[in-house]
Amino acid sequence: MDDRTDRLERGRAMMRRLSPRLGEDMADDLRAVAPDFEDLLLGFVFADVWARQGLPLRERALVRLGALTALGAPATATRANIDSALQAGLSRQEVSEAILQTLPYAGFPRAITALELLREFVEPAPGPSDPPEKQN
Repeated sequence: MDDRTDRLERGRAMMRRLSPRLGEDMADDLRAVAPDFEDLLLGFVFADVWARQGLPLRERALVRLGALTALGAPATATRANIDSALQAGLSRQEVSEAILQTLPYAGFPRAITALELLREFVEPAPGPSDPPEKQN
């Protein structure tokens, strides 16, 4: 196995560990429009950055969560990051608190957006058999 293949396999293993569902879906969706995206995502983000030894995965997830919230990252990236944070061992309460910690720096709109996305991981999405909410 050459260095590139080994790097991509290490990246794929880390991505599956942190975001087993959303990571693969994102890579698959973007492969058609940007064939090199998967190599960059797996090789750089997951093999080179996430696999470093300087911080435990939980702390890496907190750093990324704060950065993406403060930047006002798109929903897809924030959703994948929340999934990764939960996979890395953070509780929903810890993710919520990390987002709240960005308020003084990122502002309410960005924190609200991230909290709304976190809600998707807490509340099940309504299905066709769910009764409509009562109107007052």
